[in-house]
Amino acid sequence: MNARDGIANTDGTTHRRAFTLVELMVVVAILMTMAMFTIPMIQDGRSSGVNAAAGILQSDLERAQVMAMSHPDKRVGLQIDADGGGWSIVDADFPSTPLLDEFSGAPISIRLGKGRGQVADGVQIQGDEASGNLLVFGALGGLELPGNPRLLTLRNESHERSLRVSPATGWISIVQVD
Repeated sequence: MNARDGIANTDGTTHRRAFTLVELMVVVAILMTMAMFTIPMIQDGRSSGVNAAAGILQSDLERAQVMAMSHPDKRVGLQIDADGGGWSIVDADFPSTPLLDEFSGAPISIRLGKGRGQVADGVQIQGDEASGNLLVFGALGGLELPGNPRLLTLRNESHERSLRVSPATGWISIVQVD
């Protein structure tokens, strides 16, 4: 028996005193690999709220656009709440009252950090000077007011994302700002 094998007991079994260098290196490699995948996910958590809010906003803008095209007698738009904490799809002639969902009868509105906007806690929305807090779609899907593309910006303490709406076509695209 050599020293590497450990210490022999009186019954002939051996016990090792410590881990070998190879065993320690394997454990360190496993921990480093786990950290390599975990740390970016933790750091990206703040941007995922902004990204989620951008996806929800794009979906609601497209919904307002489709509603405007399917109901040409109504001026349908997206109204941003005064505090920047959410938005509603509204009849532009009555912007303080959200339109109702055709199936559930619930108001079509969202508060960031609550309900379907829960994933976007701490995110705020802001319209540019041209669009203000109300974007109104025409019967053909473009915006009622011509001009430059409108920007709606979503941000939290460390990330920012904007949506650009083309006035002529109503094309909605997400713009990376970071």
